[in-house]
Amino acid sequence: MKAIDLGRIDYDGSQLHHAFAYEQANKLGATICYFRGNANVKEHLVDLEDSLADDFIKSEEMWHFIIEIPKATITEMVVWQRLFISMCIDNLRAFEAVLELGITREGDDIMVGDRKLSVSIATLSRFSGLIHVGININVGEGCPVEAIGLNEFIKEKERCSSIFGGNMAVAFAEEYEDVKNATFKVIEV
Repeated sequence: MKAIDLGRIDYDGSQLHHAFAYEQANKLGATICYFRGNANVKEHLVDLEDSLADDFIKSEEMWHFIIEIPKATITEMVVWQRLFISMCIDNLRAFEAVLELGITREGDDIMVGDRKLSVSIATLSRFSGLIHVGININVGEGCPVEAIGLNEFIKEKERCSSIFGGNMAVAFAEEYEDVKNATFKVIEV
């Protein structure tokens, strides 16, 4: 899996599609793209429950991650999604303020206290499985749920904000490769 830094892109949901990494960085295969930008998703909601409720996603600034895995099933993608969320939580537990507020995983959401830190969805295209994860940096005005951003509880704001995305993308790419390699070193029974 390749980890790809795309810099700054504002996210409206249209980015969650097959070959996004190829369009943006000429990379094929299993990829995790990461970028910073706002989120304003209304038209391109993938979550059926949110769509039926006429919900939307809004945040002033987030770390966005788009993961693409060729030929994956929806079950595999949900498992990869939850693994990535759990890895983010493990990374954030290094910050004392997170421990004081309490950080947990509720399904595919990261909660800090009773406020949402993340949005996440897993889906399929005709050719691959896709995941979008957004981690709030600054929530801003108009967020439809009680939310929190990294900059509200991490004292090392700049350090966290500048390296969190890259660290998480590289760690997930390495974990993905490790899992794939583990499947080749077993003896069939």
